[in-house]
Amino acid sequence: MATTCKYPFLLSLICTFFALNSASSEADILLTFKASIVDSKNYLSSWSNASATHYCNWTGITCTPTPSLSVTSLNLQNLNLSGEISSSICELSHLSHLNLAENLFHKPIPLHLSQCSTLETLNLSNNLISGPIPVQISQFGSLKVLDFSRNHVEGKIPETIGLLQNLEALNLGNNLLSGSVPAVFGNLSELVVLDLSHNAYLMSELPSDIGKLEKLEQLLLQSSGFYGEIPDSFVGLRSLTILDLSQNNLSGEVPQTLGSSLKNLVSLDVSQNMLLGPFPNGVCNGKGLINLSLHTNFFSGSIGNSISECINLERFQVQNNVLSGDFPNGLWSLTKIKLIRAENNRFSGEIPDSISMAAQLEQVQLDNNNFTGRIPQGLGLVKSLYRFSASLNGLYGELPPNFCDSPVMSIINLSHNSLSGQIPELKKCRKLVSLSLSDNSLTGVILPSLADLPVLTYLDLSDNNLTGPIPQELQNLKLALFNVSFNQLSGRVPYSLISGLPASFLEGNPGLCGPGLPNSCSDDQPRHASVGLMTAMCSDICSFLLGTLIVL
Repeated sequence: MATTCKYPFLLSLICTFFALNSASSEADILLTFKASIVDSKNYLSSWSNASATHYCNWTGITCTPTPSLSVTSLNLQNLNLSGEISSSICELSHLSHLNLAENLFHKPIPLHLSQCSTLETLNLSNNLISGPIPVQISQFGSLKVLDFSRNHVEGKIPETIGLLQNLEALNLGNNLLSGSVPAVFGNLSELVVLDLSHNAYLMSELPSDIGKLEKLEQLLLQSSGFYGEIPDSFVGLRSLTILDLSQNNLSGEVPQTLGSSLKNLVSLDVSQNMLLGPFPNGVCNGKGLINLSLHTNFFSGSIGNSISECINLERFQVQNNVLSGDFPNGLWSLTKIKLIRAENNRFSGEIPDSISMAAQLEQVQLDNNNFTGRIPQGLGLVKSLYRFSASLNGLYGELPPNFCDSPVMSIINLSHNSLSGQIPELKKCRKLVSLSLSDNSLTGVILPSLADLPVLTYLDLSDNNLTGPIPQELQNLKLALFNVSFNQLSGRVPYSLISGLPASFLEGNPGLCGPGLPNSCSDDQPRHASVGLMTAMCSDICSFLLGTLIVL
C-alpha cells in the first residue's frame, strides 16, 4: 500500500525555507565579494540587501535553474574595478564563468580562485596583474577557458600548465613572459585556441609537440621571441583556421606541405621573419583563405597561377622578398580581393585589363619591380580603389583618360616609369591627396583643373617634359609639396608657390621667372619704371608745396 504525505503544508514550508536560505546565502556571498572590491564608479550600486532588485538581476549576475535558481556567471568586465579578488566568490557552488577583464586589479594571479571547483571560464585579461604564473596553476583543473592576456605577467611558463587537460582556450598574450616554451602544450588535447603572442622576452623554438593538437583552430604566436624553423609537425594541425607566426626570428623554409595540409586555413601570416625558399604550394587547396601575408622575408622564385584558386582571398601581401617571374594574372580577377602588396620584389609581367573584375579592390602597391606594359583601361572601373602605386617599374604609354575615375582615389604614384603623352583631366578625383608622376616622359601643360581637386596636398611632376606656365589657379591649393623641377616650364611662377617652396622644386626650368629665381619676369620692368616716375612726381609736388608755405 502506497504511503502518502500526511503533512503537505509542512513539507512545502520546509522547501520554501531552504530555498530562501539559499537565496540569502548567495546574496551574502556576493556582498562579501563586493566588500573587497574598490568600485570607484559605483557600477555595483544595485548590489545591496536594501535593493528591491533580486540578486539575480544585479549588475553582471546571471542565474540559472540548477535546479534551484543559482548564480552561474559573474561578468564584471570594464567597470573600473580594483582592490582584492576575494576567494569568497568560490562559495557560489554553481559558478562556472568569472569575467573580471578590463579592470584595474594589480596583484599577482589569485591562486585561491582554484577553490572554485565548478569554474570553467576565468578571464582576468587587460588588468595590471603582475608576477609569475604559479606552478600551482594545475589546481585550476576544471577550467576550459583561461585568459591572462594584456597584463604584466612575467617569468617562465611552468610545465604544470600541461596538466590543465580540460583547457579549450589558453590566452597568455601581451605579457612579459620569458624563457622557452615547454613541450607540455602537446598534452592539451582539447585546446582550440592558443595565444602566446606579444611576449617579447620569450626565447624559444616552436615546440614541435604543438603539432599534436588536432582540435587547434587558432595558433597565435606573433611578436614574440620564437626562432628556428617551423616544425614539420605543424602539418598535423588539420583543424587550424588562423596561423600567425609573424614578427619573430624564424628561419629556414616553410614546410612545403603546410599549405596543402591545412585546408581549413582562413589566415596565414608568417611575415617579418627570416624565412627563405620557395613560395609555399597548395595554400589555396581549401579555397577558404582570406588573408595571406608572407611579406618581409627572403622568399624567392615565382608564384604559380594556382593562387587564383583562392576565390575568397581579400588580402595578399608578399612585399619585401626576392620573388620573381610573371606576377600571377589570376590574382587580378579575384572578385573579393581588397589588398595587393607586392612592392620591392623582382616581379615581371603586365597589369591586365581584367583588374576591372576586382570590384572590391582598395589598395595596390607594386613599386620597385619589373612590371611593363600600359596602365590598363580597366583600372578606372574599380570604384573602390583608393591607392594605386607602381613606381620604379617599366610601365609605358599614355595614361588612360579614366585612370583616376575612382571616387575614393587618394594616392597615385607612377613615378620612375616610362609614361608618355599628356596628363589627362582628373576632375573626378575629388579625394586625391597625393599625385606623383615624376621621372617619366610626360608632355603637354600642367592643367589648371588640378586646382579643382580640393584636398590635393602633394603634387610631384618633376623630371618630365612639361611645357607652358604654372597655372595661377594652383595658388588656391594648400600644397605641402609641389615639385616641378627639371621640365621645360616657362612664365611667371605664382607668388604663393615661390614663397612656400624650396627653390630646388622649381630648378631646371630656365624659362620660369619671378622673385628669388635667376630670371626676373619681363613685365616687372615697366612696373618699376612707373613706380620711379610716381616717386619723382611726388618729390616735385612736395617741393612746390613746401616753397609755397615758406612764402606764406
